[in-house]
Amino acid sequence: MNPTGPLSRSAVIEAVRSERDREAQAAANQLELALRWARLHPVAEEESAAGFGDVDLHGEQTVPLAGEGTPPVAEFAPLELAAALGISKDAGRALVGDALELAYRLPRLWDLVQGLQVPAWRARRISRLTTDLSPEAATFADRLIAADPDHISAVRASQLVDEARLYFDPDRAKADEDNDAANRGVWLHKTNRPGSTDVHMRLDTLDAKNLDDTLSDVAQGLKRLGDREDLDQRRARAAGILANPQAALDILDGLGVGEDADATATGSSAGTTSSQPAPRPPRKAVLHLHLGADDLAHDAGGTIEGLGPATLQLLRDWLDRTDFRIAPVLDIDRGDVVDRHDPPAWLRELCCLRDATCVFPHCTVDSRFCDLDHIEEYVPLADGGPPGQTCAQNLAPVCRTHHRLKTHGHWSYKRLDDGAYCWTSPTGQQHTSRPRVRRPFTPR
Repeated sequence: MNPTGPLSRSAVIEAVRSERDREAQAAANQLELALRWARLHPVAEEESAAGFGDVDLHGEQTVPLAGEGTPPVAEFAPLELAAALGISKDAGRALVGDALELAYRLPRLWDLVQGLQVPAWRARRISRLTTDLSPEAATFADRLIAADPDHISAVRASQLVDEARLYFDPDRAKADEDNDAANRGVWLHKTNRPGSTDVHMRLDTLDAKNLDDTLSDVAQGLKRLGDREDLDQRRARAAGILANPQAALDILDGLGVGEDADATATGSSAGTTSSQPAPRPPRKAVLHLHLGADDLAHDAGGTIEGLGPATLQLLRDWLDRTDFRIAPVLDIDRGDVVDRHDPPAWLRELCCLRDATCVFPHCTVDSRFCDLDHIEEYVPLADGGPPGQTCAQNLAPVCRTHHRLKTHGHWSYKRLDDGAYCWTSPTGQQHTSRPRVRRPFTPR
């Protein structure tokens, strides 16, 4: 693009969108052509099939280009394609393999790529996660991934692929968990300077969550005792303090974590002994598990927010080690309202279940870490505001950055009847987002 004169703000936005669409179309076309090239080169009887790795003199087997059910391709076909594109032989094999995996085993995702709803690079990355699945599991993973095209990411797709693996191959999922457990440990790695050492830990997730909370608590106690280092440095000091359990208990129970230590001291000018603050109850890890009747019926497991699927065996182990609370099922369409600015806990939970992420387009911040924003600005009742302003229909989770964008950046948005959100920029551009719904609710 070579503009002959200055462009307005709206024109620049339109131009960059056009260039993005051209790039997406070119990448989708390249995948389509790679698929056609593969179909033009089936394996003849006297030929070897293409795969990753080179066959050595001893006849080492290669790894297939794609998963079970995809047609084999003549060994040297991807190499000619690689030469034409100026890429390595492995990159050429990957291009052909990704096209085969998408077209034959992930057809819904393939259609989204060809319809320019999902960029080709992202779909290719996802396709490499599914090659070891059975055809039935791949079909199920394809359905889960394609159900929410607006929020397909590598991390999210990996969790959904693991969910399909758990559902169709629970023995493999259990073996993976057992392997993870067998490889836990703590390792110290010396750096090239004597003042610090790197520590790498692989822990049980429940233990790791509790450790993370305790480090934050000790770091907060250090701050209230006068430590002015930043949070990361205080957390590093906290890890060292945990090596001395009594020192950690002193900070947690008696030196300011929780209530102000000064407020707990009592006594007279005659010098009576100050009472010690009550020990602080230990914090417990909070994990949000979604477990449906179908999961139990198939003896599969459940899905943990932010972590992915877990087998019933792992869940039983965690439940045996800690207290747990079964939350009531909330109707995401209930119309209850409260006449105050801050929503109660149940209303916040309802909004977080309805919208799993920030509602700004393409934002992936988990709604549990977002502000709960009034779509229509809240007006206090004392200032003439109408009743019923704080309700699910007028609340949406928005991350702090996009909350500030709306408040100070002259953006606005509204919630549509189908649950999507339409945002309007200062230049008048409109952007629609459809936040995903948490399990066990059916995606919109």
